Amino acid sequence: MTALAALPMSACRLLLTQPTRPLRLLEFEPQGREAGELVLLLPGRLSPPEEFVQFGIVDLVRKERPSARIVAPDLHLGYYMRGMADVCLQEEIIGPARKQGLRVTILGISMGGLGALTYSLRYPGEVDEMLLLSPFVGEKELLAEIEQAGGLEKWESAVETPRSKAEALQKMWIEMKRQWLARRGPPFPLSLAVGKEDKLLTSNRFFARSILKPDQLIETEGGHDWDCWRRAAALLLPRSTD
Repeated sequence: MTALAALPMSACRLLLTQPTRPLRLLEFEPQGREAGELVLLLPGRLSPPEEFVQFGIVDLVRKERPSARIVAPDLHLGYYMRGMADVCLQEEIIGPARKQGLRVTILGISMGGLGALTYSLRYPGEVDEMLLLSPFVGEKELLAEIEQAGGLEKWESAVETPRSKAEALQKMWIEMKRQWLARRGPPFPLSLAVGKEDKLLTSNRFFARSILKPDQLIETEGGHDWDCWRRAAALLLPRSTD
């Protein structure tokens, strides 16, 4: 039991957890003031929402966004595999926040970055700002296919109703092309930070080169881990003020 207790919480995520409704949430209201913004924290594949507290992200948000209501859902892989992630976010968190007049910022890490992107494409106009920390944006085979076609502008995909993970990623890229390419990025501020030793550095550079303006990509020291993500969040959060 002592050995099990010493395991990081993320070790328990190796088994696919079944999604449930409503989402399990960690929620933090602003201290001594009314909420003016929702900061939604989307975790990576093996991270429970408690790691946003454990590794100091919640404290960073409280410091830099004192008017923020902070919500960290337990949006694990099971929701993505069942195609439930976007709907759960809209119906249980973001939709109600918009009705309350709150500005919506999504901070997504790794798989959570993917979730932020797919949500914003499915529900245009609901996101005011997006902060991505080493997001997963697709397998190398898909990105190579896009590059070999001459870039996103020339690449095409016939997928309309995805029936696999690979087709879902193709659908995301074709929707980014349809909705964002002509205006060189999404209709809201987006910043992406990734570690120079991160396993997703190459794919993040490709995403930035295809979709973003040069100043929207920040490369910092570190790899695909919480130390790097905490430093990156400290760089991105102060960019917008309350």
